[in-house]
Amino acid sequence: MPLQDTLRAEIGAYCKRDLPGDLQWHVDQFNFIESIELRKRLGRAFYSARYVAKLMEALLAAGDEVHPFIKFQIMQYASIYEAVVVNLLWTKYVDHPEVKQLQTHKAYKPVAAFGSSASMKFGDEAIHTCVYRDSKTPRNSIPFKDKIDCAVRIGFVEVAYAEDIKRVYELRNLAHIETEAEKQIEVEIEQAKTGYWRIKPFLEKINTTLAEDAA
Repeated sequence: MPLQDTLRAEIGAYCKRDLPGDLQWHVDQFNFIESIELRKRLGRAFYSARYVAKLMEALLAAGDEVHPFIKFQIMQYASIYEAVVVNLLWTKYVDHPEVKQLQTHKAYKPVAAFGSSASMKFGDEAIHTCVYRDSKTPRNSIPFKDKIDCAVRIGFVEVAYAEDIKRVYELRNLAHIETEAEKQIEVEIEQAKTGYWRIKPFLEKINTTLAEDAA
């Protein structure tokens, strides 16, 4: 049975009281994102992470009860960082040399260097001729840490907090129950706070860099 209306209203007011703005304000922090739909979802993720943090505070959650609040915040912030970085790399900076290098790797490609009747062996194994050339790396196969390093080299992510962003993302991927148990991982409230504290300078740096690039 839900709480009384007056109590629910009081909790809701508490959760919103210290937020810098409403949902639209949080959406507007991502105005540099061209996709309106992605912008809305980023804003909602940001807003919900802050709302849940205030709800945790309002309930004075502690012990095991704090775990879902922390885990949710880490997942939201990690998803924001990932979506923003990936979007910028493959929209605003898709033609940047660093992005082209990021999605290039060396690979062996078979070539028919011998005639159809010729063959070579190494012991009992057949030798096949190949060339070692550049190949395109699928975007989803590129580790997030490499994408962050690329963003740092381009200049829209500061090296000072790049490792913190990588760690927040790593915690999101390690937050599966089996992995948590195997590695005995316990997410901490400070890790959720780090995800939040890095958002402001992260967004400020992006806006500054994009403005400089457009000048």
